[in-house]
Amino acid sequence: MRERRELRFESGGVTLAGELDLPLADNPPLVFIVHHSGPVTRDAYGYLAEILTRAGYAVMRFDKRGTGKSGGAYGCCEADDALAAYEAMMKEEGFDRCNVFVVAQSLGTQHVADRFAELARAQQPRGVALLSNLLGPDRIAAIAAPIYIIVSDSEPNMNVISKDAVQAHRAAFSFGATDYIAVGSEHSLFDISAGPIDWGDPLWVTRYHRGAMQSLVDWLNAQHMREIPCPPGRAG
Repeated sequence: MRERRELRFESGGVTLAGELDLPLADNPPLVFIVHHSGPVTRDAYGYLAEILTRAGYAVMRFDKRGTGKSGGAYGCCEADDALAAYEAMMKEEGFDRCNVFVVAQSLGTQHVADRFAELARAQQPRGVALLSNLLGPDRIAAIAAPIYIIVSDSEPNMNVISKDAVQAHRAAFSFGATDYIAVGSEHSLFDISAGPIDWGDPLWVTRYHRGAMQSLVDWLNAQHMREIPCPPGRAG
């Protein structure tokens, strides 16, 4: 990691905090992370930021409202705050504006679907990865971008949120949606093949599903290497 830049931005009159992690590379692609549910800070995705910066990606993550260094009270406005964070990020420097990716997890996948048109107006993402996806065939086409779905094999409706969602997206767009099933994982894609996760143990961050995270990096790399015009938005 070359630089860790502290960020402040406004959302509904509240000042929120986040950070941009930059790798040892000039003009790297950017991954913007949209959180899962709960009052979590940017630290919940420290493991993912480390994986991605090591792979050459800049990473933006933030503290949810009322957590970490963010003001306000937790419990509202999560989709609004994610959009505000994304719009603020597009005013920053130090990354390739033609290669912006969104990685959303669990509840965050619904936020991206709800606000995708507004996200795209700020900057059309090169691709969207949906970790622990909650979007079925009825909502997946709200995301007008290449998508990659990663879900656990423990999901009770696994086919609906993976294979069926992929087919629905392919029916709506020609991007070629794909998916990955993380065998031996729980919902948030941590490996339970050696037993359940103790979330009170600081070493929980080391239990991420290696196959799932490597597949994410491989997909990002493949999208990044595609020779396509710069997506529209402020980058264009």
